[in-house]
Amino acid sequence: MSRMVNKIPCMTLLEARDLYRETLQKKFSIGEIDFYFKSLMTDSFQREPTQLALEPESELEPREVLLIQEAATKLLKDYPLQYITGTVHFRTLKLKVDPRVLIPRPETEELVDWIVEDFGKRTDDSKDILDMGTGSGCIAIALAKENTQFTVSALDQEQPILDLAQENALNNGVQIHFFQQDLLQLDSLKRSFDILVSNPPYVMRKEQELMQPNVLDHEPHQALFVPDEDPLVFYRAILKFASLHLNSEGIIYFEINPLLIDELRFLIQQFDYTISERMDIFGKVRMLRLKKKVTWKRFKRKS
Repeated sequence: MSRMVNKIPCMTLLEARDLYRETLQKKFSIGEIDFYFKSLMTDSFQREPTQLALEPESELEPREVLLIQEAATKLLKDYPLQYITGTVHFRTLKLKVDPRVLIPRPETEELVDWIVEDFGKRTDDSKDILDMGTGSGCIAIALAKENTQFTVSALDQEQPILDLAQENALNNGVQIHFFQQDLLQLDSLKRSFDILVSNPPYVMRKEQELMQPNVLDHEPHQALFVPDEDPLVFYRAILKFASLHLNSEGIIYFEINPLLIDELRFLIQQFDYTISERMDIFGKVRMLRLKKKVTWKRFKRKS
């Protein structure tokens, strides 16, 4: 018979894992359940996952038992694991996330990887970068962390979002200039940059029926959706901004909706860029790199 402390059952790690399997088995596979449990151990209890194998009879603290019970209830209601633990791992970073911001995806890690590949870790070539629509700050912070020659700024439209991004920057030991700015109202921003990068909202409303409840019911819609009648609204605003504020050899990196690739190509052609495309891990065109076209001038030879 299990003991009780202040009406909270005492529980070992092994008993907790078995309880998780029993509670969640009708909704998730054993592999998913064990992953969720190990994530709780790592991110919420600061316990190594190997402890389950090495010390299965290790007793949990009452607060840990409560958290396990609450987490199981939330998972059954499709609440995202990352919001339960308050943590997401993004490249080398550990970031805080909550319903203020979109949960960073692996595809966005690939976007950062492209930029890092292009510029490496060179120490003789500083670049001013602007992350447009920063959310958790994942792109800006990763770039600043992986190349110390990058001077990184980032914007978003709501101060509570920027507060979270600033906290993530401090926790990861980098300096980012965060400022509040609406992507659709950039007229007051007068600085110029070498690199613009953005993962703006790009999901059309008509795609909702294909989305999982853990995303649709819990992640912020303003960070996900665009109007079906104008799904390129943010890309157009960024391109207009770039025409005035991107330096002569500047580059734009976009994460995109693969369903909109043809429309995006047509839009970008109007702004005179060369386009490079990159597929994500699922084989879909998910990233674009835009470089200003080089114009050659003919000079009259002196006689």
